[in-house]
Amino acid sequence: MSGIVKEIEAEAERIIEEAKRKAEEILRNAKRRAQEILEDKSYLVELMSMREKLEEEVSREARRIVEEAEKKALLLKASTRGRIEEIARRIASMTAGIEV
Repeated sequence: MSGIVKEIEAEAERIIEEAKRKAEEILRNAKRRAQEILEDKSYLVELMSMREKLEEEVSREARRIVEEAEKKALLLKASTRGRIEEIARRIASMTAGIEV
């Protein structure tokens, strides 16, 4: 009976040692893979692409705003030019004593 118990204990020890060895191997592989993931910078390519797209969008929007402001300025300048000329004529008329 003690021989059978010793065989069972020996088999259990072999199973435990094999399990420990496999666990250590799994941990080594996991650590190696984690290091590979940490060292992998391929995600930067995607981030750079996104950044470039955002910069292009912002640049286009800025150009659109500037163009719109320039158009408004031209319209304002054109609309005020006539008023300024009219006021200048009135002032000149008043100064000269002629009523327009």
